[in-house]
Amino acid sequence: MLLFSDLDGTLIDEHQQLSDINRIKLHQLQNNGHQIVICTGRNIMEMMPTIEMLDLPFDYLVLNNGAHILNKRLETLYEKVIDKDIGIDILNHTITYQHMWSYFSNGKINLAYKDGITYDHAIIGQPPIEKNYQEIYQNVDHYQIICFNQDNHQIDESQICYDYIVNHYSDYVEVYFNTYFVDVVPKGRSKGNGMKELLRIINNHDDVYAIGDSYNDVSMLQQATYGYTFDNVNQDIQKHAYKVIHEFYEIIDDMLGGI
Repeated sequence: MLLFSDLDGTLIDEHQQLSDINRIKLHQLQNNGHQIVICTGRNIMEMMPTIEMLDLPFDYLVLNNGAHILNKRLETLYEKVIDKDIGIDILNHTITYQHMWSYFSNGKINLAYKDGITYDHAIIGQPPIEKNYQEIYQNVDHYQIICFNQDNHQIDESQICYDYIVNHYSDYVEVYFNTYFVDVVPKGRSKGNGMKELLRIINNHDDVYAIGDSYNDVSMLQQATYGYTFDNVNQDIQKHAYKVIHEFYEIIDDMLGGI
């Protein structure tokens, strides 16, 4: 069996911590011959510090909401990117809003920007750097993922940006709300499609379990044999789940003990 798990808010908490019980259960799952897939909107540069800091067990990574798939040796099995010209226009739009965070990554550069200041988003704590955000993003070849969010955790202006992208580029990109963050990824990419792609690559025919807590997890829950979510999330997400639980480790208990 395979477990596809969202990361932030699902497997790790708001303090970027993996609980002892979740760590024990993940290792139990692997020791019983099952595989763990971390399925997240994060890119590889955001993912690596968390893996190293938490010594996070995994067999595969499905990143950028399904647009980048890697094995445990961090070898790329699949990748799809956003066209340069489209990415530039989207980023040009996001930086026009005061107090709006804008992010992009091409797999080698991972930067953030707000109110005239550029930050190194690949480093925990995001230190400001003396670089021109616009100049850098206008000179990369492509984008793996683009993100934005309001500094006040509201979504009114983020919704305006979301609508702009959908109205202009819906044939080329997918746009997902993840709580108050918005992720922009290549067309046809979602966590659910990332799941399907990985299962095709490894020729898997076993049962698939999945767990997530946000709207960008819905496609993953729908594709899984058994999709799980939590009792504290929006009912619009819960209605797509096979089972609603309180703690993450309960899905592993079901996998090991039988539903």
